[in-house]
Amino acid sequence: MSGSGKQPKFSEAHGKGTRACILWDIQGTDTVTAGADARIIIHKASGESVVPSVLHQKAVTSLALSPNGLLLASASIDHTVKLYSYPGAVFQTNVTRFNLPIRALAFSVTGGLLAAGGDDDGIKLISTVDNSIVRVMKGHDAPVASLAFDPKNEFLASVGTDGTVIFWSLDTGVKIHTLKHAAPDVDLEDSCVNQIAWHPSGDVLAVPGHQFDVVMYDRDTAEVHFRMRGGHNTSIGFLAWSPNGKYLATTGEDRKVMLWDAEKRLDLDRLKVPTHVCALAWKPTGNALALIDVEGRYGVWEEAVPGHLASPSAMEHTSSLVTKQELLHFSDDEADQKGISCESEDEIIGAEVDLMDDESDEEEALLKKEFKDAKVSKKVKDSGTLKVKREDKCVPFQGAVSGKLCDHKPKPQKQPSFQPGVTQRTDGTRRFLAYDLLGCIITSEGDGVNHVEVEFHDTTRGPRIAPLADYFGFTMAALSEKGSVLANPQRDKTPSTLIYRPFSSWASNSEWSMRFPSTEEVKAVAVGDRWVAAATSLDYLRIYSESGRQRYLFSLTGPVVSMAGQKQLLAVITHVTDPMDSGHQVMRYIVLDMRTNQQMLTGPLPITPGSELKWLGFSESGSLSTFDSKGVLRILSRSYGGCWVPIYSSPSEQNGTGEATWVVGLNDTQIFCIKCKAPEVQPHVHPKPVLSIVCPVMPLAHSDLGATELENELLWKSFLLEETRLRADEAASRGDEDDNDDEQLLRTEAEQDRCLLRLIAACCHGDKLSRALELASMLSLHKSLQGAVKLVSALRLPALAERINTLLEARRNADRAAVAPRQTRELMPPSSLLRTSLVGNGRQPQKLAQIILPKEVRSRTEPRLESSRAVAGVEFPASGSEITPNRKDKEGEIITQQNQQSASCDTNTPEARKSVKTREPTSKSINPFAKQKQLDGIGSGDGVSVLSAIKKLQAQGVKRQDIEGEEKISDKKPNKLPRAS
Repeated sequence: MSGSGKQPKFSEAHGKGTRACILWDIQGTDTVTAGADARIIIHKASGESVVPSVLHQKAVTSLALSPNGLLLASASIDHTVKLYSYPGAVFQTNVTRFNLPIRALAFSVTGGLLAAGGDDDGIKLISTVDNSIVRVMKGHDAPVASLAFDPKNEFLASVGTDGTVIFWSLDTGVKIHTLKHAAPDVDLEDSCVNQIAWHPSGDVLAVPGHQFDVVMYDRDTAEVHFRMRGGHNTSIGFLAWSPNGKYLATTGEDRKVMLWDAEKRLDLDRLKVPTHVCALAWKPTGNALALIDVEGRYGVWEEAVPGHLASPSAMEHTSSLVTKQELLHFSDDEADQKGISCESEDEIIGAEVDLMDDESDEEEALLKKEFKDAKVSKKVKDSGTLKVKREDKCVPFQGAVSGKLCDHKPKPQKQPSFQPGVTQRTDGTRRFLAYDLLGCIITSEGDGVNHVEVEFHDTTRGPRIAPLADYFGFTMAALSEKGSVLANPQRDKTPSTLIYRPFSSWASNSEWSMRFPSTEEVKAVAVGDRWVAAATSLDYLRIYSESGRQRYLFSLTGPVVSMAGQKQLLAVITHVTDPMDSGHQVMRYIVLDMRTNQQMLTGPLPITPGSELKWLGFSESGSLSTFDSKGVLRILSRSYGGCWVPIYSSPSEQNGTGEATWVVGLNDTQIFCIKCKAPEVQPHVHPKPVLSIVCPVMPLAHSDLGATELENELLWKSFLLEETRLRADEAASRGDEDDNDDEQLLRTEAEQDRCLLRLIAACCHGDKLSRALELASMLSLHKSLQGAVKLVSALRLPALAERINTLLEARRNADRAAVAPRQTRELMPPSSLLRTSLVGNGRQPQKLAQIILPKEVRSRTEPRLESSRAVAGVEFPASGSEITPNRKDKEGEIITQQNQQSASCDTNTPEARKSVKTREPTSKSINPFAKQKQLDGIGSGDGVSVLSAIKKLQAQGVKRQDIEGEEKISDKKPNKLPRAS
């Protein structure tokens, strides 16, 4: 068959070479290519091209994009792996360096790990959180050609140039299966790279075969499941699964691109290309295949799958290729759970009987008989739990039963207190006393004495902290930038003890401890910036300074559940009352500011019914967060007086199956956690836990727009923007304004605007114009509004474009109106004082010199002046430098002499008039408050009225005008009078 889709049009991108790479972004809008010219190019849908400023020195051999689409990794034969932010293509760091060229890269499904391999002896697993090397896996006898992470996050598959395929365990780093020469031998300079790929379901691994075919290996047994052959004349070099796993695309040196139906194991279509295609990638959202050849040219095969077949990105068609294997693993217990052999009696009473022993036929018959005799109606709802004990096994029977079979349901108990980041004691000798994004505190059991070690994730932060001998049996700890706090409960004759260890201090013996009486023990601890807190069994909250001073002691409203601290914030969770009959815990939270000694927020703590609190902490931006046993992560918003927003819900936690999520921390864009394989529910110290990264996904309902992901992103960006604005306002009110806060606010607004523009486009395509206009009104930046106008105009919606343009004009007018009063205040400073001079028949405003009262007068008039800064539109200046009647400075003497000459001058002669004109600016700068006797009532101690001071000033100004009455009045604006010193 020949290609039925649209023939791809190839465009020049890179130079000629044996290797080239191509991939799509997660939205399916842009493509990223790299090749022999060492360049990385992001090809935008608009036609633009973005090239990072920092590039490799030699040819790029592999590209990988993180599952959340925020990180782009590249490998090169220059021995380095570089990390870029996406889509900005800003260089972040050199993740690692090899001694020899690097050939392959791959991100784990959670994005927490980056695998890199090449000519070196070993595959490196790198943590994307702190760029540390988690593990080096050695086992290949030849250079590594390709890497692939298992979608179930259990295995890493690798293939060498000698064709050997190895399945590695991610938990232990050991080899699970080794398939010698499963793939053809390839040369390092050959464009055939032996690419391998897991099926999206994780059931099989696709490997190029020796007979120009593709071989599917089972994930559990590594046995051949089936083969697909018949389309290629040479060895297959590259292959890729469609997003739903229904189709497989392959390419080889025979200049063909083959399209296979994996379920039917048939070739559907083929595409002839002029040059050997060395890499290809399916579009995540659509029916297209991106190609790049050895000449460095790339293109897109549109409508690759024929139109009458299912779309390659339609997830409802996701299939599994190992149905027979699932039947082999089907157990009798699963049959019972699925109700395959359901009896009529069970259907009548609405109960599901789970028999743990298949041989207990007699008991089964007896139980069914008793249930039948009870004649319970089918309509009766589940209201009790029956537990039948047989050979020390409790078998639950759900349903409403009566008579002697009905047990009394136990009353729910309060959740015991816990310390965030602590793991419980297991068979091992090491466990965590604290684990967060800063580091961890580990306790190790020794010969009679335990040792406590502090480790930081960032190993470059300073010298190693010396271990501490544990003579008390510490069970809880907390970590901060400046120190750590440890505590133990009361045990036998050992009292409960609290110890604080600073990491550095100018003074020796800065460590301190507190011992509690036998009636009190520590339940939870927290540490922050220059403070330490401990909650005790007597419902006391004890707060200490960094040096050990007991700062505060007050009672809590109930038993403590947990505590957490960060910098100047302390959060405490307490019980309010006994749990409800449904098992719902009733708790309350309180957030304290240790800098201002104020209570910031308090209220009831929401928690999923029937669950318990598992983690408590602050995000990097200072927002309180909780995680419960049902897998719901909530964050405290200061909007609406303090509301809790669910930002993540773990499906495996809700279903009670699969892996457990152990939360470590979060920031504005990512949640950091450790995924624990069942039946484990907590991480172990060894091997070192690997952080997984998940993105906030709010539990939104599916709207008619069909853009749930965009709506989720908008809701999260809006939440971040609101929190950023609130933090900026609080910092401004405290006088702690920072340019970084403004930059962060602008960056958050720009990110929200980008999301809004994508949603506006989706609304326009979905004919939701009123919603598009509402979204446009939410845009923060003028440039974004202009972009919305251009976008809507391009979609030929003139009415909507006109309305958005009206929004833009209104925004501009509002900004100009807001700027105008500010400019007026700058032109007319509040320190100027205006008066009205009666000259002739008109009134002419003139500026007075700044009034400065004598010290003894100012002490009585200052309160009134301060409270009457604006009288009849006149603002008084703040008090300036002190001038007393006895001041002998040069300026005062000149003013006094001029005043005396002005008082004795004859104004009728021309010389006198000239003298008056010459002295006019100086004569007007008289100070009526220079002497105390000039104001009546000042010496009596009753103060001076502001209005009386103005009247005195105007009266003396009129008297001076009478003396100069013969002077000709000028219509020009008078010169500014010099201000009195």
